[in-house]
Amino acid sequence: MLGDSPSDPPRLAAPAPHPSPSFVLGTAGHIDHGKTALVRALTGQDTDRLPEEKARGITIELGFAALDLADGVRLAVVDVPGHERFVRTMVAGASGLDLVLLVVAADEGVMPQTREHLAICSLLGIERGLVVLSKSDQADAEMRALAEEEVRELLSGSPLAGAPIVAASARTGEGIEAVREAIAALVSGLPSRARDARPARLYVDRVFEKHGFGTIVTGTWSGRPCAVGASVAIEPGGRRARIRGLERHGEEVAEARAGARMAVNLHGIALADVHRGDVVCAPDALLAATAFDAEIDWLAGSGPLEDRTAVELLTGTSERRAKIAPIEPASIDPGARGFARIHLEGAPLPLLPGDRFVLRGFARDAGIGGTLGGGRVVDVAPPHRRRSDPRLAEELARLAGGDLAEGLRVRIDRAGLAGTTRAQLALETGCANTERRDAQADDPSADPAGTLARALEALAADAEIVRLGTERLLGRAAAERLDASLREAVDAFHASEPLMPGLPRATLLGRLPENVPAEVADALVARLADAGWLTIEDQLVARADFRARPDPAQQRLADALLRRLAESGLEAPSLRVLAGELAAPPEKLRALAHHLERQGRLVAAPEELFFDRGAVEALIARVLAHFDARPELDTQTLKTLIGASRRTAMPLMALLDDLQITRRDGSLRRLLQRTPRWPRGRPA
Repeated sequence: MLGDSPSDPPRLAAPAPHPSPSFVLGTAGHIDHGKTALVRALTGQDTDRLPEEKARGITIELGFAALDLADGVRLAVVDVPGHERFVRTMVAGASGLDLVLLVVAADEGVMPQTREHLAICSLLGIERGLVVLSKSDQADAEMRALAEEEVRELLSGSPLAGAPIVAASARTGEGIEAVREAIAALVSGLPSRARDARPARLYVDRVFEKHGFGTIVTGTWSGRPCAVGASVAIEPGGRRARIRGLERHGEEVAEARAGARMAVNLHGIALADVHRGDVVCAPDALLAATAFDAEIDWLAGSGPLEDRTAVELLTGTSERRAKIAPIEPASIDPGARGFARIHLEGAPLPLLPGDRFVLRGFARDAGIGGTLGGGRVVDVAPPHRRRSDPRLAEELARLAGGDLAEGLRVRIDRAGLAGTTRAQLALETGCANTERRDAQADDPSADPAGTLARALEALAADAEIVRLGTERLLGRAAAERLDASLREAVDAFHASEPLMPGLPRATLLGRLPENVPAEVADALVARLADAGWLTIEDQLVARADFRARPDPAQQRLADALLRRLAESGLEAPSLRVLAGELAAPPEKLRALAHHLERQGRLVAAPEELFFDRGAVEALIARVLAHFDARPELDTQTLKTLIGASRRTAMPLMALLDDLQITRRDGSLRRLLQRTPRWPRGRPA
């Protein structure tokens, strides 16, 4: 048996089917108001297990027990300490509760930790529970009535307003059955956590080792089910382990499910490498946050939250020092709600939107202060923007609404020109690493990856976002801006270089802002090509309807150039000489010559010589006729066939090699093929 107690003996048995449903009940209340005695009366189990707890008569660490109700329902019970010095431990126990048992001694009534514990439960989102007026045998009817009136006043305006109030005595047994019945009634109306499809997580509240088993951690499971044999990560740090065994209420089970108190036997990690506050979770499924944006409830008893304030942040069983600062407006008044950015100190925390936390201040003497407030995580990947930016508060209000499609739209839009990826969105929304299980195939909510994909498809269909390939996503405004930039760059190039067939792809991509990833730029160019606006050939990009056409003056120069080269045959003058003869700037003449080459009317040879196409084709015919009679061609014979001076003969020999008519073999040339390989884009 793994159990919640390190003294439990090991037991090997076949895993049992997992009981369902799974719920967790936690206690809350002032020190010495009888929480542990009440749990013992309800369950028959003493949750004070430490010698110091028994000697001092107070709960110091979390205690655990199982409560059996009618119809085979079994609850996990978490008993928390009531002393103000152990509020951290109380928060650890209260995180993940389905309902709370607020214990108030009938002979004392509401006390400071009663108020703080109730506030913590509210901040953690615990909305169901009941109040037990404990030690009822030590209070007369009038005292009970006063205590009940005080409790109702305390609960007014809280999520527990209207909760049942039951008087009971753990010593005499009075009212214990009524407490049990009230709990059963509350449980019957609790929503099941089975539909929690977020990544699997367990905040570790205890770590111990058992002979024959190794490292064992306990906590309340949330998110997706996880079976024996599954690989898990221990965060922070990404340490890896495998689930060797699972227990719930002392019984081995095949898988852990949301809402269950679990003991998890981890294989592959030493006891010294796991600590309370660590998180056992699905690998690569959570963002490790060093900062996050949240919706804050600032308690009425706290001073206004202004500028950066040092706090202690408690979430799950984790504790971090942090700095919190309000997001526009510049302060959050006592008793008000607002948005804030929280920067964590120390190791990052694996968080998801919707996670609850508590914020506490610091006392000068013991390092423990009162609860200041708390709230829920809204954004685990906050943008690098000033807190005074009004857009930030507007975006957080949209994210806080909880609508997946709206949240995706916000995250994609604010990614700007760089865009984001589906994998990143999955991490930010809690839809990562969640393979669909056959048993849940008929439940769409059990497939968050599919839900994410469908939401993105709907946004793309409505033209709210642009999908670039299978992974990258851009907001509509960013895509339109980049699309316009690409079109403007292409049009500007054609206007300045009307004879060029297009601009190099790399040059076009270089016209985009530096923060645009190469994959985004490539995808956008491909998108314009798929839409028929661009053509891409040999890494040259051109508008699809563009045709290089000389203007009248250029056409007159082209005609003169063609006549001159036709007259020259294979003794073509250099471009410098031609520029002088035709009274044309060399740069313009060169551009015109290359244009005529692309049209197939001229042929470019090495050393920047251009020849009449007909003259080159006649030369090729003479060379082929030679090879019809002989298998090889020496240099002198080739020079004779060319019939030109050495100035043009050597470049023409190289041209025949470039056209793959001939292949050089020492001092000889041999026939390579009979059809010339004209450069692509030129007429054959």
